[in-house]
Amino acid sequence: MTVPLPTLAALPEPEDVPGGVLVLCATHRLARHLRAAHDRARAAQGLARWRSLECLTVDQWLESVGTEALLAGEIPAGEAPRRVLEGQQEQVLWEMAVTAGLADRPEAPLFDLEGLAAAAREANELATVWDLPLPQVRDAAGPAESGEFAEFLGWRADFRRRCAAAGALEPCRHARWLVDRLGRGAGRLPAWVILAGFDRRNPLEEALLETLAARGVRLAELAAEGPPGHAHVLAVADAAAEHRAAAAWAAARLAANPEARLAIVVPDLAARRDALSLALDDALHPAALRPALAEAPRRYNLSLGAPLARQPLVGTALSLLALATGGGRAPQEALSALLLGPHFSADLADADARARLEARMRRELPPVVTLERFRRWLRRQVAAGMPLERLAGHLDRLVEPPPAGRRPPSEWVPAFRDLLAAVGWPGERSLSSHEWQARRAFLELLQGLARLDPVLGRVPAAEAARRLRAACRERVFQPETEGEPPVQVLGPLEAAGIRADAIWVMGMNDHLWPPPARPNPLLPAAVQRAAGTPGASAAVQAAFAARIQGRLRAAAPELVLSWARAEGDRPLRASPLLAGLPALEGAPVPPPSLRGAVAAMPIESLADHRAPPAGPAGGGTLSGGTGLLEAQAVCPAWAFHQYRLGARALPSPVEGFDARARGTLVHLALERFWAGRGAADLRGLEEAAREAAIAGAVADAVEGFAATLPERPADRFLALERERLALLLAEWLALEAERPGDFTVEAREAAREVDVEGLRLELRIDRADRLADGRRVLIDYKTGAAASPAAWARPRVTQLQLPLYAAWVMAGEPPAAVVLARVRRGDCGFAGVAAGDGLVPDVRGIGGHRSFPPEAFPDWASLLGHWRVSIAALAREFRDGDARVIDAGEQELRFCDVKPLLRLAERRRLAGTWNGEDGE
Repeated sequence: MTVPLPTLAALPEPEDVPGGVLVLCATHRLARHLRAAHDRARAAQGLARWRSLECLTVDQWLESVGTEALLAGEIPAGEAPRRVLEGQQEQVLWEMAVTAGLADRPEAPLFDLEGLAAAAREANELATVWDLPLPQVRDAAGPAESGEFAEFLGWRADFRRRCAAAGALEPCRHARWLVDRLGRGAGRLPAWVILAGFDRRNPLEEALLETLAARGVRLAELAAEGPPGHAHVLAVADAAAEHRAAAAWAAARLAANPEARLAIVVPDLAARRDALSLALDDALHPAALRPALAEAPRRYNLSLGAPLARQPLVGTALSLLALATGGGRAPQEALSALLLGPHFSADLADADARARLEARMRRELPPVVTLERFRRWLRRQVAAGMPLERLAGHLDRLVEPPPAGRRPPSEWVPAFRDLLAAVGWPGERSLSSHEWQARRAFLELLQGLARLDPVLGRVPAAEAARRLRAACRERVFQPETEGEPPVQVLGPLEAAGIRADAIWVMGMNDHLWPPPARPNPLLPAAVQRAAGTPGASAAVQAAFAARIQGRLRAAAPELVLSWARAEGDRPLRASPLLAGLPALEGAPVPPPSLRGAVAAMPIESLADHRAPPAGPAGGGTLSGGTGLLEAQAVCPAWAFHQYRLGARALPSPVEGFDARARGTLVHLALERFWAGRGAADLRGLEEAAREAAIAGAVADAVEGFAATLPERPADRFLALERERLALLLAEWLALEAERPGDFTVEAREAAREVDVEGLRLELRIDRADRLADGRRVLIDYKTGAAASPAAWARPRVTQLQLPLYAAWVMAGEPPAAVVLARVRRGDCGFAGVAAGDGLVPDVRGIGGHRSFPPEAFPDWASLLGHWRVSIAALAREFRDGDARVIDAGEQELRFCDVKPLLRLAERRRLAGTWNGEDGE
């Protein structure tokens, strides 16, 4: 039906053909490329004026010729649909149809309605464009398919009823309707129609070509230019190496010929976009590391943008609207993002104060907070001296409830625009070029809400904001590119019809190329396979990939196809379509980059593990708790950063009480229970009296702890915590009642202060018991992870609260046992070490304890001496400024607040022991 045209130069000139020439392109990008190539060719001929080549996609041209025919009266106005649905309008009607279809299903709230509507929309387009005989195959579908297919048929019927009521057609049915009208003689057609970039044509496109031919239009097809180029295969270690190799190849090509036109084709461009961009920056624009050059023009262009909602300026606007319309409650994560991010209120002048406010919010407010409560809390912070008056004023406006009732989306547009302006969006500073373009795109979508009036009707503010958020997720944002960069990064479909000096195709692994089959789940798979719809089967995808690969070979004299040997620990294989192609000799070597230049510089080694002395040796006095020496024992750098520099991890808010608070409550409840009691008192309590005593101790502990909090927790949380504590104490005290012999509780949560090598340490021992023979037992309650006395035998003693108390505070009268008390539901028990056996259940004496070998610890005094020497050495290390990084492992560092400052991942990479996780 079509006549092949070998080259672009063979195209007839529009002014030479009565009736004109139309080039129908497979993609918008190809249409722009052909127009630009034609203009360059005419300019190279020395012409000052010429008629531009008309290059359009099928949808663009059908819309144009249909509108012209309607205005000319060639299509009666009564036959034409009143409107053609735009993308979001169609999505809304599909969501309504799906929601109505699932209304009687109890599990309906669990469905992703937006996702189901999108799948139904795609299925309807496939069925319409590919003319699938759906009603005839309903009974032939498999059992699983028939249910989903039947659901889809019901949704489609409802969707079409809604379209008919609105006098509308979705784009795929409108395109078929236009082709039918062209077949009836409507529309002014060109003399020539030339096809470009179509790797496969669907039945609707074939029907269009038949109609054009029947009306006398000459048809031609622009063939791939030139003979097949030389193709070579390159295997690399992994995806990162593939990105670096492609970037190095582009840099080398441009260095040899700055006028070269290159293309990098990536099947999974969406997944690789960011990483590949970094590699290209490193090779082509090393100075782009500087923030001031983040938006500088690049020598490459990525065809695939990112969702508009991912732009920080737009994300802030959407978050503000979500808070304003979200029912008055917000998670702390949303508030944190606004406080720490730009584009809201006085984002520059108040940045430091907002960061301090965010850290305080984590400590004082629950994970989910009402906006009114947050507003009152913020006003208290301002009254206490925090300079955030402008933020408080903007928040007052944000907290104001939106207008009540339902309105058409068009009426919410000015309300949303006014709200954003009233709360200081988009911030104080001038916008960059990319930010200005993102703002313009967002305001266009905001104004576009008005186009939902005919299909959405009257909706509350929250629904209008949700529709705007969905539109921003769907809109692909790509900042405008200056000129035409020499390196084009494209997906396989976008590369249709391109011509380049050389092309690199990456991702040629068998799981990516050919692309895996992905038939639409709502249509019978057999019908899709029979029609050969996109993604219907592996055979369809293989044939499609082979055509694209052949087209790419003809698009450049040189083609490099690369594949990765592994992804993490998983070995990968090459695509079968690479079989028989020769290997590329020598991988491209990356050019010197800024990072490489720095790495090649002579490096001066500086030992930075020694900090200035602290305490008496360095002037002044240092104080802290046992955590200071605990950190020094595990990793001296931990102690330095946390206890000398004051670094702390920001707390993560939790609903109710976190693990630390629950541990504190256990300590408080046991302290109150043992007030004035000993073993005899415990054993003498009847069951009811013991339960009453436990309940009283628990109630006192919970109320006392709640009184210390900035905000009292909800009563339901306090009731749950009282119940939990009562059960836990009942289990623990039953174990205590079985201890041999008599004992009295001599000290509860006793605070002491001790000087260790110039460090003033504040200690608190959970409990000290006096046995019947006068000896004492030290007890430390453990409510979290299991603790082991084996840590007390190490050269660098850890878990040292009991050793420190025993060897320093009680040096004159050492205890007879030090005991870790596991107070955990279902796992209560004792662990520790004693001067002899039988003092506390399950606590062995020093002579038979496997964690304390007799050659190192022949008696109790030697263990106490070891603790005193080890603890003194740790104190001297800290005092003298020892700040080494000791990689003690994740288990030992699990409570470390400053792990990012230790840079363990970098150290493990250098040592060759990194496992790919930072452990943070």
